[in-house]
Amino acid sequence: MEGIAGTYGHSDRALARKMLDVIWHRGPDTFRIAADDRAVLGARELATTEGSRPVGVYEDRGLAVASDSCIFNKAVLLSEYIGDSGQVDVPDALLVMEMYRREGRNAFARIDGGFAIAVIDDGELVLARDKYGLKPLYISRNIRKGCFSSEMKSQVLAGEPFVQFPPGKSFVQGKGFEGIDEPRRTARSPRLGPSTREMIRIALERSVAACGRGSRSVNVLLSGGIDSSAVAAASTSSGFKVSSVCVGMAGGADLEMARIVAGHLGTDHQERTYGIEEMVDVLDEVVYAAETFDYPLVRSCIPNFMATKTVRGPPRSVLCGEGGDEVFAGYDYMGSIRSDRALRNERLQLLYGSYNTGFQRVDRMTAYCELDGRMPLMHGGVVGIGLMLGRKDLLDPRSEQSKVALRKAFEGVLPPEVVWRRKQRFSDGAGSITAMQAVAEELISDSEFEKERALLPKSRIRTKEELMYYRSFRKFFHSKSADSAVGFTPRP
Repeated sequence: MEGIAGTYGHSDRALARKMLDVIWHRGPDTFRIAADDRAVLGARELATTEGSRPVGVYEDRGLAVASDSCIFNKAVLLSEYIGDSGQVDVPDALLVMEMYRREGRNAFARIDGGFAIAVIDDGELVLARDKYGLKPLYISRNIRKGCFSSEMKSQVLAGEPFVQFPPGKSFVQGKGFEGIDEPRRTARSPRLGPSTREMIRIALERSVAACGRGSRSVNVLLSGGIDSSAVAAASTSSGFKVSSVCVGMAGGADLEMARIVAGHLGTDHQERTYGIEEMVDVLDEVVYAAETFDYPLVRSCIPNFMATKTVRGPPRSVLCGEGGDEVFAGYDYMGSIRSDRALRNERLQLLYGSYNTGFQRVDRMTAYCELDGRMPLMHGGVVGIGLMLGRKDLLDPRSEQSKVALRKAFEGVLPPEVVWRRKQRFSDGAGSITAMQAVAEELISDSEFEKERALLPKSRIRTKEELMYYRSFRKFFHSKSADSAVGFTPRP
């Protein structure tokens, strides 16, 4: 994992250094800057495995590259561009440099995984972000002269109007944005059967292996739902030593179910319980780390923050089940969607819209705790299989159960009460949803809510809970650009 930042259209090393200092948590182990007279790029990098020596920025023959990335198909790309797929210590930035040297901006479409990449090519700055926005990136509104960074914090410090860098785009200074990778159309698969179930398990195991490359162990945020439980199961079957973590309020459903999964798989399991007072105490820190005031997102960030703080490591990375609902149709309302095409389009829309909701939560909460958050269910192989499946494979109208294909793929691998557990939002299972609603009701009167809401028409304050989070947000991000860059959870 890296935090990247820099300037374009002018060479301001001092500003780049300050921007990187603000996001030191993304890379406390290494710091480096490359510059010429028209652009600067810099990186802070985290050493995720023991013995690894991160470099951050690579420079060679007119090129400088920084890459905040988790590349699922790294072994394939290493074989093609470096010549040895078995090397586990080749930094992503070096691989990207070799790819870019041969193929220019076309190289970005070859990467399966999350990435935010910065390149100086003979004085010209090039940026790119993966199509789902798994890795964050922000940029000035001015395409000729400005700055960029991994997090909003750095852009606010720079003091220029900025926007969130659009996923699936590349950028060239002075020229603007262009698309990298359009969604690929896939044919409809046969009905779900033993071979398809096996394909799902194998694809997830390969993804976990890619996420854990170079390490003998993995950490998993385990809620006891099917998504994170499948990731934990794939990790154990792939030969990793698994450490799992679950958090929640005392009596929360997640704690009990995660305990069952951990016992079944034999993971080194940790639990942490917390109360309302502790949730309120960490609220400002969570909002600062998360860079949002979207109320469904913040309330799920709180248990995510608690869980990530509990991870011991090594390695300094953690796997989670994010993406399962979008890929395998996990939301209740999807039962009313009547055609395969409409269901696929809805899932694609959610996948392409999660960069400033669920994917942002995973990135910011883990990065703030100096960990690299990884999402195995977003591997191209897993997503591809999931999107090929139709309503009859994913939804059971009789039982009103969702994610049927993923559940059946892990029948016999996980306990049945886990496989067929009803979906709950992370904040529901951990207990934060009703607790924070109650805090907001006590803190903010009806008259205060209406008065402040009327003064903030563009910030879209929908509830007292959201106003409570917005008050925290404005302590750190007093900027119109920051307000505008915040995404909102659909169907909260």
